[in-house]
Amino acid sequence: MKKTKFKNEYWFIVTARRNSKSIKRKNITKIYGKELIKYSYQTLQKVKSVPKKIITTTDDPKIKIICKKYGSIVIDREKKLSGDLINSVDVVRDALKKTFKILGYFPKAFFLIQPTSIFLKYDHVKNLLKILKNSNYFNSAQTIVKVPHQYHAYNQRFLINHKTGFIFEKKRLRMHNKQRKPKFYAYGNLIACKTKHFLKKKNFFVKPSFGYQIHNIYGFDVDNYYDLKILKKIFRKNLSYYEKN
Repeated sequence: MKKTKFKNEYWFIVTARRNSKSIKRKNITKIYGKELIKYSYQTLQKVKSVPKKIITTTDDPKIKIICKKYGSIVIDREKKLSGDLINSVDVVRDALKKTFKILGYFPKAFFLIQPTSIFLKYDHVKNLLKILKNSNYFNSAQTIVKVPHQYHAYNQRFLINHKTGFIFEKKRLRMHNKQRKPKFYAYGNLIACKTKHFLKKKNFFVKPSFGYQIHNIYGFDVDNYYDLKILKKIFRKNLSYYEKN
């Protein structure tokens, strides 16, 4: 690999493999007449405040055609990086290194873009960009959503040979109602990381990591056919309707 060089640029790495166990060719499944992946590209096109590049790592010929129309650099995703158990960290590292060979430099920071996060907003990107651009303290930034009470960690059960019980039983006994439980948050829809720290740590969530809370509806992820049914119902109303309810 060439001598490491970093440039004041931001890359948006779109991970879009062909196969999926849940939905066949999920990333190009049409949602209201438009391929799922196009929602991500159209959001990224709104980013004009910083030098940027869109990088798409894929093994799908149709996605390669689509992404070129949006000005994306295409990185061939090898078979060994296209399985269900592959770590996204390895996929992004591969994309970064291959793009480095093309351009001769790494970006200051990059964003992991997952097309299944269909409700990614420009404002989410803009706020995380602002943090990574202006802060010397934070090495990564992420959107987060509040965990609903029924899914709170202290309410989680184990199941062994049909026997169930609370995993954190002692803590739940002390904090049995939601007013007593600490607030927990889960991953939202976007993670951004300073490249130098990512390559060193091989981890997206490099500490310290800035958390930007978004409404839970924007953390919706398309994983299976049931999600597609829910998605159709969500699209019948404006997303602002769900923010108010």
